[in-house]
Amino acid sequence: MLYQLGREAERTGQSDAAVSLYAEAEQALGTMADGLGDDAEAQALERLLPRLRRRLGWPALPRATEPVTERWARCLAPTGRGGTASCVELAVRDHLSCDQAPVHYVENTLLTGLFGLLCWEAIFAPLPGAFFHPFHSGPADLYREDFVSRRRERFDACLGKLVDGSYREAIRAAWREKYGLASPFVHWGVLDERLIDQALYGLPAEHLRLCFERLLADLKANRAGLPDLIQFLPRDDDEAPRYRFIEVKGPGDRLQDNQRRWLAFFHRHAMPAVVCHVTWQAAP
Repeated sequence: MLYQLGREAERTGQSDAAVSLYAEAEQALGTMADGLGDDAEAQALERLLPRLRRRLGWPALPRATEPVTERWARCLAPTGRGGTASCVELAVRDHLSCDQAPVHYVENTLLTGLFGLLCWEAIFAPLPGAFFHPFHSGPADLYREDFVSRRRERFDACLGKLVDGSYREAIRAAWREKYGLASPFVHWGVLDERLIDQALYGLPAEHLRLCFERLLADLKANRAGLPDLIQFLPRDDDEAPRYRFIEVKGPGDRLQDNQRRWLAFFHRHAMPAVVCHVTWQAAP
């Protein structure tokens, strides 16, 4: 509101009032940023701050680190154009995949699926108001603000298995016992036993815990925006992660806000993730 008032003052020639309003807005931004728990709101504020500083004539702040980028030239069709949206992701998958480092197209299915399996009992806890008939694909209060808080102890118990090491067997057992049952997080057509085994071998428990906690922070917003591909890598030493996430962007495609938020999260927690920009190459 302060920013909009400042623009209106500037438009009508009230320069002093505009500067005062912009400065007040900039100060308010600094105060708000400390208490925000919503990544989307924080992202919006990050975009507003540079505009305010430009209006005030202040120097620009250092830009946040951009996600690591890899560029690949790949001919996807005889004409150098065409194909479906998923054609690009699958072409990159096939280009990078090998026996020693397989690549899977998972998008929003792998991390959410592992979360759904590990936390199945918490998600489907028979609490009042959660289920009204036996055909629910998920609890009716899934996206209510109190969904997690009502089940906090149950979720803590599930995530605790990532600490004591029992999570692998818990996830495998849930896959076997619940296979085919409707779930808002588990896509059975993608999450087969081979992929689960590779994921449980390649993804550190701490990385899973951090990702699952981020999902719980906002289930509706954070279940989307995850990278298209995951590659499982042979281990070179005892410390290096055995995977990397790959977000694929075809010609003219740009990162969406929720994808940027996930990539920033991965970067903040030293989780390997890259962006692969594909460019058209004329067929020989």
